[in-house]
Amino acid sequence: MSEELSPREVEYLIAVFECSKKRGYARQYEIREELKVAKPTASLMIKKLVEKGYVKLDEKKITLAEKGEKLIREILWKHGVLEHALVELGLLSEQACAISWKIYQDIPREAVELIWENLGKPDRCPCGYRIPDINGGGNIMDYEPCLTFRKNQDQRRD
Repeated sequence: MSEELSPREVEYLIAVFECSKKRGYARQYEIREELKVAKPTASLMIKKLVEKGYVKLDEKKITLAEKGEKLIREILWKHGVLEHALVELGLLSEQACAISWKIYQDIPREAVELIWENLGKPDRCPCGYRIPDINGGGNIMDYEPCLTFRKNQDQRRD
């Protein structure tokens, strides 16, 4: 990754990605609802992501910039590979999902690539989500982030 983003910035980037899947763009209120944050907090973080070149803002439409799409692709790929590796080592998929979201930024791409190759180049994470082609094939909007651990946490709260 060319520029290190904080875990919170990555959460916003993923929220923009998720919220823009339906119409091709996201609205700030959708991101606020997704992340359960106040309007000033969301405005500030979106502004940061615009300044860093990861998202674009056209009037009230928020879209991923090319740099953001590339980073989302790498994030989803790294997460899927690391989750797969952790499950192979004996963790439950929900545990592996949560842990891989915490560590993916700390593991160099080259190391993840070696793990991916040693796993037989899986194209799905253990939860069943497709892992994007790291070389850029296909539309990134055709993929879903594996957030199994978050979904299961939300269900337990209900």
